[in-house]
Amino acid sequence: MFSAIGRSFQLAKVCLRVLAVDKELTVFPLLSSVAAVLVMLSFVGVGYGIGSLERIGTGNVGAMDWVLAVVFYVVLSFVAIFFNSALVYAAHFRLAGGDPNIRTGLYGALNHIPAILVWTLVSATVGIILRVLGNQAREQGGVMGFIAQIIVAILGAAWTMLTYFVVPLIVIEGRNFRSSFRGSLELFRSTWGEQVVGNFGLGMAAFLAFLLAGLVLAVLLFALLTLGGVGVLLWVVIAVVTLGAIALVFAAMGGIYKAALYVYATSGQMPEMFPSEMMQQGFRPAER
Repeated sequence: MFSAIGRSFQLAKVCLRVLAVDKELTVFPLLSSVAAVLVMLSFVGVGYGIGSLERIGTGNVGAMDWVLAVVFYVVLSFVAIFFNSALVYAAHFRLAGGDPNIRTGLYGALNHIPAILVWTLVSATVGIILRVLGNQAREQGGVMGFIAQIIVAILGAAWTMLTYFVVPLIVIEGRNFRSSFRGSLELFRSTWGEQVVGNFGLGMAAFLAFLLAGLVLAVLLFALLTLGGVGVLLWVVIAVVTLGAIALVFAAMGGIYKAALYVYATSGQMPEMFPSEMMQQGFRPAER
């Protein structure tokens, strides 16, 4: 177990080296964040215009308000999935020996919009169901409510793992959603351990990076407080840029890891930029 976790940190380092070669991969999560903010602002404007925000505040929510909320959730899901698809496509392009740019990833996602739209609808539907079940469990309270929350969390984690390869199969192999979903289930059987360990490693690395940044920012805050309001404003800017940059880097590394795991799981061939010994110990190719 500890050796597997150690390999996952090594893989995180390799993903970081790949990212150093193609720094533009961080643009995709950045574009996703910007697009998400624009979507939120747009829906806030619509919600204010039709009175949904006021009704939500008073608890008098109508059918139109629920429709708006569902559409908002679906659109946000599409934004996240679209730019993640672009990231995975560009990362795979690099691992295959190409030299991707932002346009490479965007075109890779745009060429598979129908399948991405279907996946968005399915993913959003499951997400809404899990949220409803989670809210009901919290409202229930008590021991049974706590157990129900755990079950919902497990179902959510299982769904994420089972559908881990849907996006790569859509944008890399050009499959439709149905075929991608079946393929993801097949690959899950041979790579579920690597999914857990690899994503755990990336998650731990991200946690440590944010923790270190938080400690540095805390010390910096005390130093800048001597400047008064200007110092606080400067600290806020530095904190937002620093934490945002860390988030973008690890989001891009997640896409690289997914592309690398897909390559080895489907072909048995190790991406050139990943050490052979590490990949042989860390991944098991799918039997086809």
